[in-house]
Amino acid sequence: MIALGLFLTALALAGPVPRLLARSRTALRHPVPALLAWQAIGACTGLAAIGTALAVGTGDGTPALVGLVVAALLAGYLLAVSAWVTVRTLARRRSHRDLLDLVGTPLPALPGGRLLVSGTPVAYCLPGRRPRLVLTSAVLARLRPEALDAVVAHERAHLSQRHHLVLLPFAAWHAALPFLPAARTARAAVGLLVEALADDTARARVGAAPLADALHTVALAQAPGELSETDVPLRLARLT
Repeated sequence: MIALGLFLTALALAGPVPRLLARSRTALRHPVPALLAWQAIGACTGLAAIGTALAVGTGDGTPALVGLVVAALLAGYLLAVSAWVTVRTLARRRSHRDLLDLVGTPLPALPGGRLLVSGTPVAYCLPGRRPRLVLTSAVLARLRPEALDAVVAHERAHLSQRHHLVLLPFAAWHAALPFLPAARTARAAVGLLVEALADDTARARVGAAPLADALHTVALAQAPGELSETDVPLRLARLT
């Protein structure tokens, strides 16, 4: 009975529960509780799956041995993938930071800031022991000062609130189980929630109107490629 209960729990957490949470408008209005819920879903899904195998392993005979082996292999696999994703992410950030320092122009008024010459208005931050906040020349050319302040406040919120640490476990979950819809859903939903948190910080500092101007013009994300175009209307709707 215990094994069956854990198995059904894992199925629920890997299927309908993430879909319901991802579609919830309340979650986007309250990103902190929603993030805690996603973290609980991620942790409990893995624990329920491992627990199912361990529960089978408490019996006798060959099925018990198989259950213990499966539990050990699953736990080892998840830990190994998490370590690999962490090492790979750190290496990519280090290479990215070195490239930025090579091709970017320092911004004296913005500690850690780098300016890239580009006609596309993009802003993002690169976390780490030596964080970088990247702006393209189009950002400076197209935004009024208040909107530019909103961009900077948004990116600094990512760094100060360490959103990269929030995203990392979900990147590992997706890498470990790319075929699992819940893993893809969780990664996208958590990415949107950390953007909402950074938006809230920027709005509190500079106001909703400058932030909306920035969102209409600039692609704001924690790193290139991490922001979906469909997220921007949702974020703008939160401001109103």
